[in-house]
Amino acid sequence: MQRRLPQLTCFLLACSGAATTNQGSIGAVLGQARGDGRVIVREAPPGYPAANAGVASGDEILLIDGRDVRSMSPEAIHRALQGPLGSTVRLTILRRGKIERLAVARAPLAEARRP
Repeated sequence: MQRRLPQLTCFLLACSGAATTNQGSIGAVLGQARGDGRVIVREAPPGYPAANAGVASGDEILLIDGRDVRSMSPEAIHRALQGPLGSTVRLTILRRGKIERLAVARAPLAEARRP
C-alpha cells in the first residue's frame, strides 16, 4: 500500500530578498500542509539564522511570536518571519515530541554565508 504525503505548500525563506536593506529573515525552507495548516521545516541551510539558532529539518513550527501558524497563509508567515535586521523572532517548535522555544535573530539573507 502506498502512503500519500500531505499536500504541502512550500515556500523559501532562505533566498527571498527583503524589500529594503534594513530587513532580514530567518533563512529556512518551510512547507505548510493545505489540510490542517501545519508548518514543517523542510531545510535549515547551514550558515543562515535558523540553523544557527538550532532549527532543524523536520521541526514543526507551532507559534511565531506567540501566533498559531495553522491559521496563517504562507504570505503571513513570511511577513511574520521578516523584520528589522538584528531583531529577534521567537519560534515555538515541536521536535521529536517535545516543545522547544528558540529565539532567532533576523539577518540579511543575501549576505548569509554557508560554511
